[in-house]
Amino acid sequence: MSLDISTLYQMHHKALLHHLLRIVKCPETAQDLVQESYIILTRSAAIGIEHPRGFLYRTASNLALDHLRHHKIVERHQQVAQLDEEPEHAGAESEIADQQWRTLLYQAIDELSPRSRDIFILHKIRGMSYREVARLLDISESAVEKHIVKGLMHCRNRLGEHSSRPYQSN
Repeated sequence: MSLDISTLYQMHHKALLHHLLRIVKCPETAQDLVQESYIILTRSAAIGIEHPRGFLYRTASNLALDHLRHHKIVERHQQVAQLDEEPEHAGAESEIADQQWRTLLYQAIDELSPRSRDIFILHKIRGMSYREVARLLDISESAVEKHIVKGLMHCRNRLGEHSSRPYQSN
């Protein structure tokens, strides 16, 4: 089967862009990831891809997740740098606020359905990857992702004004 990249591009570009935009929340990044996905598809076409659309979407999703992971790492390093600049004695008031925030977070997690709660805890608190959670629970990575998104949305809604506080697993 011959792979016609330009036809595939015309057929799926807008839908793929929309798909990535929902993941990365940035139009420029989503467009860059679409282009990179098609480049990878073009380079991989020589090996004979049975389902080019599926390959394209999986590649794009993986690139988006890699982008988000990288962005998360950069944010963590920035947070650590900010903490280093703050006075070392944060004070009892800050410690109490941290404890109250964690209590609210754990209450919100507790309100999730048992399946979503288990998946959320495995990924967010125990640090397991989507793939590891999927294997452990014998579900798809997509199902893991959906449960994580559901959990995050619930926690953000439940925490309200406190949801912008950086996530801490302590």
